[in-house]
Amino acid sequence: MNEIEKIESAKMIGIGEDGIKTLDSISDKIVHNMDLEKITVNQDVDKDYVRELLDGVDVLFLTHNSEDKKSLQIVNAIGYMADERRVLSVGLDSAKKENKDDVNLNREFKINDENTDTLLNVMNMLLDSISDSCMINIDLSDLKETLCSEKGIKYSCGEFDKSVNNDGIVNVLLENTIESGEEFVGKKQVILVEMDSNYCEEEKMLIILNDLLMKIQDSNKESYETIFSLYIREKSQEKIKIGLVCN
Repeated sequence: MNEIEKIESAKMIGIGEDGIKTLDSISDKIVHNMDLEKITVNQDVDKDYVRELLDGVDVLFLTHNSEDKKSLQIVNAIGYMADERRVLSVGLDSAKKENKDDVNLNREFKINDENTDTLLNVMNMLLDSISDSCMINIDLSDLKETLCSEKGIKYSCGEFDKSVNNDGIVNVLLENTIESGEEFVGKKQVILVEMDSNYCEEEKMLIILNDLLMKIQDSNKESYETIFSLYIREKSQEKIKIGLVCN
């Protein structure tokens, strides 16, 4: 996919002062993958407005601070209508405290200085994995089934050059896994692979991919149902990027 193209079905909305600050701080890392919107707490967010926001959207990200109750009300209103339209809704909450109120979203992540880069890399790879430009893509329903679990989510991401073998890649990914939540169902795992076009010879791509998938699955304690994607980039760095998401 050309870097300036957008995946038309994805949108990120910054809500409230803190949510807009978060959006502004990460926009350069996700702008090629989705449309961006901002909503202040003083705006009139009625059904017609939200309906227009959600037109043509399959995946929705909302940046906000759950300690700001006005922002949280807007999040819930948008999340409610997103659920009616079967839009996958994901919240990025910058609050330091755990939110004890119910949130009308399919999945919510804390976003902070420690996890921002990993979280955004995984988000971008997930969106690329459902695009038509992905050589081996995954279905949006599989993405929903993985993220919409009521329990926690684990995720990891890393980029590696050719000097790192598959065993080394798996070790780094597992050592740097970030957990969101405390309980996990251990049901579904998504493996996201992004490979530079000259990382290896074309006829060896699927062999390397298969070996990598087997090593990741063998390292798991849980018996995940595993799905994967393969995205080929026209780059010359000879690198491979791997993302993991499991519930």
